[in-house]
Amino acid sequence: MISFPREVRTLGAAVRYLRLARGMTLRAVAKAAGISAPFLSDIEHNRRGVSDKFGKLAAVLGTTNAELDRFRLTADIAEWIKSEPEVLELLRNIKRSARDPGEINRILFSPVRYGR
Repeated sequence: MISFPREVRTLGAAVRYLRLARGMTLRAVAKAAGISAPFLSDIEHNRRGVSDKFGKLAAVLGTTNAELDRFRLTADIAEWIKSEPEVLELLRNIKRSARDPGEINRILFSPVRYGR
């Protein structure tokens, strides 16, 4: 799992971070991924989403779809949130708590250790 800096919070920021960390230009990444440089710029500035070229872009950036999916609200998740009021309320409560979502995730999904 890639350890992104705390300020990387969006798909665009993640793409830009990975591109710069690899010393690649916007044009080089765009060409390798089969998209235009303006399209990649729009992705990096969160003005566009990535669809059919998502896997190729991840590969060019040296990562996986799963790593970049951490920053993307997919249609299935958006639909789940819309159809389950409890999920929406949970997200609102997390936001109101001002706690770090990563901390909440670790609490919810870390194995409980007994003893030591």
